[in-house]
Amino acid sequence: MSARFPDAETLAVCERYSLWLRQSGGVQVRGQPLPVGVSHGLDFDRFAEYQPGMDLRHLDWSLYARSRRLYVRQFTDEGAGTLIIVLDGSGSMGLGDPPKWLLARQMAAVLAYAALREVHAVQLIVATQGEIRRLPTTAGVDFAPEIFRFLDAQIPDGATDLGAAAAAVSPTGQGGDVVFISDFLDPHGADRGVASLLSQGFRVDLCRVAAPDEFELPPAGTVIVDPEGPAHRVIPSGSAREDLQDRLDAHRGALDATARRYGAPLVDLSPDARLPDALEIWLRRIASAHAR
Repeated sequence: MSARFPDAETLAVCERYSLWLRQSGGVQVRGQPLPVGVSHGLDFDRFAEYQPGMDLRHLDWSLYARSRRLYVRQFTDEGAGTLIIVLDGSGSMGLGDPPKWLLARQMAAVLAYAALREVHAVQLIVATQGEIRRLPTTAGVDFAPEIFRFLDAQIPDGATDLGAAAAAVSPTGQGGDVVFISDFLDPHGADRGVASLLSQGFRVDLCRVAAPDEFELPPAGTVIVDPEGPAHRVIPSGSAREDLQDRLDAHRGALDATARRYGAPLVDLSPDARLPDALEIWLRRIASAHAR
């Protein structure tokens, strides 16, 4: 049985990192922190038809009585920022020693906690086991245990579909700031969902958790087992191997090109990086990108 998440060390980093961020200018989220308490905005904006994962507290029962359809009230708050974390929980994220999932989930927890401490709203989406799991948007540090429990319950498994994960991002009324944490090994194209969010006006920060040699093919004859399905593959030799490596390079390059085209920062982190070191790399790269 695996240990519960987060462990004491990760919790300590959550506290230290959030304190350090507050002393150095705050979380990189557009909009000002809310002054007190939990808020989903101050002014009514519109009704939206209920979708799984939306906050049940804002269901409008009088409208339901008239229409027999569920709608939620949505609000705007011109001061509040929203941090949206999209976390890849597919089978490939469970690979490695340590697995990529360990650092990816730690990063999600620390960034969410830091945003909650500043009373920004946090929206959390995990693509895992062939489905999209979403925690309703929350604000206020009192909700940190709920986010930790949600992350603790996720187990990396199933196929990667980053396009579906991106489509699950709820509009915030102000675009929103998205942190996408993944190895971006999506057979449909890692750049597809990212480009969709960027074209909608979201600011997207990309965190690629992958070993330095992960995009290099092993020697010819090596048998590779697909962690996201029953298939296995024998690495070919000669020109066939070169062609396969070219396709893998093009897959990685497509995401890099999308990030450059939109000016989205792309941070590469090795799965064996210590969490404090990974956060330092992340913050330095993100702060530099947003200062431009």
